[in-house]
Amino acid sequence: MKSIKNTKRYICGLATSIISICMVPFPAYADNYQTSVNCTYSHTLGDDAILMFGMPGHAMWHDFFGNTGTDASSTYTSLQKSPTTTCTDLADSSAYWAPSLRLPDDTVVRPAYQKTYYQTVNSTENPLTQFPPGLQLLAGDHKGTSPNPYINFLCNDGKGYSHNAERTCLPPSTSEPIQLDIAVQFPNCWDGKTIAAKPSGVTHKPNAVYADASGACPADYPKHIPTVNMNVAYLFPGVASLDLGKVQLSLDPIMNGDQRIDQWGSIYTAHGDFINGWTPDAAKFMTERCMNNNYDCTSYMPYSYVNPIADTYVSNKDDSDRNFGGSGQLLVQGDTSNASESGNPEKITLLKYKIPPLPTSYSEEESAMFKYKVHLYGGRSTSSGAQTIYIYPTSTEWDENSVTWNNHPDCNYKSYASLYLDEKNQYRDIDVTNLVKQAQQAGQQQIAFCISGDTKKNGDSYTFYSKETNYSPQLIIVGVQPQ
Repeated sequence: MKSIKNTKRYICGLATSIISICMVPFPAYADNYQTSVNCTYSHTLGDDAILMFGMPGHAMWHDFFGNTGTDASSTYTSLQKSPTTTCTDLADSSAYWAPSLRLPDDTVVRPAYQKTYYQTVNSTENPLTQFPPGLQLLAGDHKGTSPNPYINFLCNDGKGYSHNAERTCLPPSTSEPIQLDIAVQFPNCWDGKTIAAKPSGVTHKPNAVYADASGACPADYPKHIPTVNMNVAYLFPGVASLDLGKVQLSLDPIMNGDQRIDQWGSIYTAHGDFINGWTPDAAKFMTERCMNNNYDCTSYMPYSYVNPIADTYVSNKDDSDRNFGGSGQLLVQGDTSNASESGNPEKITLLKYKIPPLPTSYSEEESAMFKYKVHLYGGRSTSSGAQTIYIYPTSTEWDENSVTWNNHPDCNYKSYASLYLDEKNQYRDIDVTNLVKQAQQAGQQQIAFCISGDTKKNGDSYTFYSKETNYSPQLIIVGVQPQ
């Protein structure tokens, strides 16, 4: 067998813009509440930080995604110290890896990317526990010889997922290459104490197992965690057909001192490795704010977030002396920036936060991708269609339990951010990066905002949820990089 280093032929991943499959999670395992992250291929090493920690070059060839520094000695500490990642979400510095793939003619095919879905399995009855820092998970069997219920194969031929590799994939058209996805579902019941996926000891029990179909975990693995479904995508330009029964995956080598004799097995040896490198806030947000809250967060996880110190709204006219500090609603109506509108009904939402610091472990280019956003749940509560609301900085010198229209702080109408929104009740993000940086430059450790409506529609009102509910408005830091 040829060493991967000496193999002359490679197929590298094409740009994801031409990929013909829109990956979908396993329908049998998905609830309505999930998030996902895309990570391009990073590098290939004969390393395994889970099964052969500290033994570089002694493991099978693995293709790595996510954290760009993953090697045989990677830990949560090292992943966070050097968090550069190929993933779209900069809050995810996790290490993902899978065995390398080879065709019958010895062509080694580099994956284009992987997309991982983080999903729930009946989190209403079996709430999720967030990933602990550095949690290791293993899935699949590197000695497998037959179909595995937790490993699926998908080609872009419209025939769907299959556990069985007895199939031949064809190009979907003359202009599109064959794409193969190998989907790996990781265990989702953790023992609650063991970080290592293969702990030492007499029993050698794994640290995680699979929940049953209802999402219930066994007694000795009581912590229900998000289900990690990693989908690794390979492209085969110029290949007329792909017999999955002849595709090979790397196996552990035979070592003769420092010399390695590479081994290859069937596609049934497919497996995956995962070391959690999400920031603590992102892992918490994934479970508490999304999945356990029966909400689908498909776009991103924040690097960090804070709940409001105070939030309320004030209302003019008959309510001008009334305080709404205990309300579960935050209301917006009218355009308070326009003095000519003062005779109409007006409502202003007030928010106050401690300013969270930006991350410091990233390059200057990566750091520039982080944004501050106000994360609100709600929508337009009159009529239909979309209109614009505005958020302005204001003084932090107000108390949510005593502020009224008659004593509310002035809004600074010279600085603002805006949001165009419709009547759907959903999370909305307002980019307030410039407003926060202005406050930081002024030496502020806290920032407050007032939210007002659009002068073109003075009768419109907007309703959001306050911190007294499960949908607290938050100030979040988000880092998203293009692929």
